[in-house]
Amino acid sequence: MLLQIRYPLLQSIRRLSSNKNQAIHRIIYSSSTNIWFNLATEEWLSKTIKPNEHILFLWQNDKCVIIGRNQNPWKECFLERMESDGVLLARRRSGGGAVYQDLGNTCFTFLISQANHKLDKNLNSKILLDALRSEFNIEARAEGRNDLVYGPQKRKFSGSAYQNTQQFALHHGTLITNVDTMAMKKYLNPNKEKLISKGVDSVQARVINLCEVNSSINHKDLCSAIEKSYRQTYSNDSIPPAKALSREVLDSIPELHAAYKLYSDPQWRFGQTFSFTHEYERRFPWGTISIGIVSERDGIIHTCEIYSDSLYVNMINRLKENFIGQIYTGESIRQVCQRTRDQVETEQEKSMIDDVQAWVLTQI
Repeated sequence: MLLQIRYPLLQSIRRLSSNKNQAIHRIIYSSSTNIWFNLATEEWLSKTIKPNEHILFLWQNDKCVIIGRNQNPWKECFLERMESDGVLLARRRSGGGAVYQDLGNTCFTFLISQANHKLDKNLNSKILLDALRSEFNIEARAEGRNDLVYGPQKRKFSGSAYQNTQQFALHHGTLITNVDTMAMKKYLNPNKEKLISKGVDSVQARVINLCEVNSSINHKDLCSAIEKSYRQTYSNDSIPPAKALSREVLDSIPELHAAYKLYSDPQWRFGQTFSFTHEYERRFPWGTISIGIVSERDGIIHTCEIYSDSLYVNMINRLKENFIGQIYTGESIRQVCQRTRDQVETEQEKSMIDDVQAWVLTQI
């Protein structure tokens, strides 16, 4: 009789032990196309993930440039052009390089709790590749550390980045379906040595839109294909229906709202940079002017030296004083020049400041 009691108890303990390591899956879609909000949603999901939980998060962004955790925005992209065209700058917490995104991209995030599981980057890539193969007849492959490529020329259509903490592991990236490749050239300032190492002379030459391979591909159908591939890969687990997160619901979550404030904050977007110096010189009809900007890690202009053979000494000094303490962005430069313009008296000085403003904005 004692053995009969113990045996069911042992089976129950084994079942509990087995369930402890069984993954719980969630598939989530974002209804927002704002990069700051989507990064905040991704962060909120990562901070609230439960033990044993696996999350597939699918999202899309309107026009933006996203830089890596430790990148310098003044080196990676043309900020003035972005500002003029309403292209948002975002900084993610993960590493990697700068990317341009618009509604011709599909973004993915594989997120797991590290309590009992480890992130399998190769398996995640297989899920994406299987989706392309089965639903769109696109034969592609993984290449290098974090790329997915197509064809003998290894043209890239997907790049990834990673983040690891004690609580979670995250693998996110983008699939290029029909991105504006001319915008890449307009807003990104790629490292020339990196392009040479890839055997190409521009970002456009290296990438390929998946619509060039299959014209029927689009964000909605691609997300459905990825979801289907994800479910097939984890067929041993019961995965509930996908859930769409609306902006209205997410706006009411205090932790997510705090994350959104961080990602949209200029101090985060521009300030997480190494100290740098920017020097440039120009000859105008009224004289030569040289400007030296020094920023120390936070994107703020800590030192500004202006040298000129212009006869208007006070104008030059006021301009230099107004630069110090300002964040090094196009809008800030406009404000500095407008403030200086209001402080000078002659029309000649105002015209000179207009010249300086137009010139400096092309250098950022």
